[in-house]
Amino acid sequence: MPKASYQEVTLSQEPEVRPGRHDRLPCFVGCRREVLEDRLNLLRVTVVGAGSVGARMALHFARQQVARLDIVDRGRFKPESLLTQPIGPEAVSAPKASQLGGRCKAISPRTRVRVFDGPVEDLGLLASADTDMVLLATDNLTAEVEVGQRCLYHRTPLIHSAVHGETLVVQVRTFGNVEGSGPCPACGFGNDEWAHLNRETTFSCAGLAGGSTVARKQETPPTVSTSFLCSLAADLALTQAIRLILELGQPVADTLLEYCGFTHRTVVSRLARNPDCPCDHVGWSTRWAPRPLARCTLRELAACAFPETDDPAGLSFLVDDDLVFVSSAFCCRVEPCNRFVPAGGSLGACGRCGKDGFADSFHSHRPVAAVTATSVLGRPLGELGAGAASWVVVRNEKTGVLLRNRQIEVPL
Repeated sequence: MPKASYQEVTLSQEPEVRPGRHDRLPCFVGCRREVLEDRLNLLRVTVVGAGSVGARMALHFARQQVARLDIVDRGRFKPESLLTQPIGPEAVSAPKASQLGGRCKAISPRTRVRVFDGPVEDLGLLASADTDMVLLATDNLTAEVEVGQRCLYHRTPLIHSAVHGETLVVQVRTFGNVEGSGPCPACGFGNDEWAHLNRETTFSCAGLAGGSTVARKQETPPTVSTSFLCSLAADLALTQAIRLILELGQPVADTLLEYCGFTHRTVVSRLARNPDCPCDHVGWSTRWAPRPLARCTLRELAACAFPETDDPAGLSFLVDDDLVFVSSAFCCRVEPCNRFVPAGGSLGACGRCGKDGFADSFHSHRPVAAVTATSVLGRPLGELGAGAASWVVVRNEKTGVLLRNRQIEVPL
């Protein structure tokens, strides 16, 4: 099943008044005006979670008139949303991402606004690969792990903002992801968080990198807080974001900013990677495929990704969002397969018994090691069932290279 994609937000009519950000935005100490304008003019931001905190973060960025703003949320506004979220009664029952996207587009017509009214894990892995920054504000642990993993892969800065209403505490975690090997949101999970996440998610035998199946009906208690604490969380997150974008003050990457309303104390501490974190702490670099991927062989892609390596034996390949390499198929007999098929897709009818073949988990590989695909390393992807693939990741133990089709690149 193909992954979902963003929907573009448009205006029914052009606004009569279009103020520029320079009318109100100050020139921050330590930052030249031309640098400020250039970086905001080119900035592409993704906000995951459009609730009490995330909605305000998206609105803040719209008012900075950034180049692109992507908003992701699978929920709809409820009557209770009026108590903590920046909406009016007319928004109740509306999809959060779409409703908020329309408001952001109206505030900043020059900003390209895209929305997705669904779980972030349903988006293609490259849906926001070119984003400059991701802001996360959700109480969904599955989404936190998914977003953290994607930001590690793409080496994208991530700012995670959260509140604890009972103690009037706001936490803003800023993950630099410069190399993809640093801390991620899951590094801070304890036993309770992992137990809760495991009740919601069953990971494939390929691990986190192999995708997940999410039980969407899992009920969790609502986050209890106040509108002013959520607003403060968004404001502090935006402050950290602007500092990171413009390199203002002391470095904020890989830090935890914590504010307590009972004491009015703010503490900043370092974030460290948890060596026991099960996430894949490996960053990818990006290159164009030497020619259309359908015509490339796995051996050719290995040489493109790691030209210094003559033998691909230590490498593995991850192909597109849902393609699994099946080494053997089963029906009335066991037969070699050695091709890519969509996860859960049919392997075709058996020539002897006429029944659809199937593959067990032991013979289904995502990613697939080069040693498993040795017999087909020299065959084009188009002959292996992956003719429509738009990307391939070639991995060794320490790093990964994302190879993309130049022809499918869509200009901003």
